[in-house]
Amino acid sequence: MYWKTLSKSLSIGQKIVEIRSLCIPDESGNFKRHRVTTCWDSSNPKFSKTPATGRLVKDKDGKIGVMINGKNGANIKVGRFDGSIPYIFVAINSISKKPRDMLLKTVQAELYSEGNFVFAREK
Repeated sequence: MYWKTLSKSLSIGQKIVEIRSLCIPDESGNFKRHRVTTCWDSSNPKFSKTPATGRLVKDKDGKIGVMINGKNGANIKVGRFDGSIPYIFVAINSISKKPRDMLLKTVQAELYSEGNFVFAREK
């Protein structure tokens, strides 16, 4: 797979998929599903009908996760959290099965777990 350099220690993949929900752990460690959408107005964060986008991201150690951001460089609104954020990095098991399969189809990787989180590593 071709990786584009994002920063000194991060590279991103080419394939982009739509993400409509994320599983994020709460304070007690239980995963809760939250809706995620593109937030067009960062001063007044509200949900929109436009889903967020996700692509694979790899750090310098070779750990592969998913970067979630808004369409066309916009911010994202996650669940009932206040405000909007430009992007979020999550584990592979945090997104739904269909987008996960679409992202991992283009890369030959082995999955491994670190606690409750699943990451990938290229073969």
